[in-house]
Amino acid sequence: MRNLVAGLALLAAMLLPSPAPAAGGFKARGFFLPDGAVKLDEDRYRLPQAWEDAVKFYRSTYPPAKFPRRTLRNQSGVRAMHITNSSPAEWEGANLYETSRGEVRVFVMGKPEKPEEPPPPMPPRKAEQPRPRKSGNP
Repeated sequence: MRNLVAGLALLAAMLLPSPAPAAGGFKARGFFLPDGAVKLDEDRYRLPQAWEDAVKFYRSTYPPAKFPRRTLRNQSGVRAMHITNSSPAEWEGANLYETSRGEVRVFVMGKPEKPEEPPPPMPPRKAEQPRPRKSGNP
């Protein structure tokens, strides 16, 4: 019975929506980057692959059915797409784009940090009212 429960728990964990593990590489804010990716700036990376290979990598790592994507507006001949993360993770989305020089880059967008909220204001103190005098003796 114990083995059956453990087996079912393992099966349930495998069925949860999660990205396929990337072969090698590393993570930025929980977002998989392929081997050879180079950090350029905060949350911005250059990938070693060509555009088509990078799109294939991310299609297999983050299946479109679980991680929706959309093409970003093309204004200067640059190909770009946005991958949306709907699961609870450190990253909200990622922009994959190709520069005019043919470099493929990724910008990982972290989840917005909630600023610490100040405690709610204390209710105003009631003014102390004099106690009523006992009737009878003045």
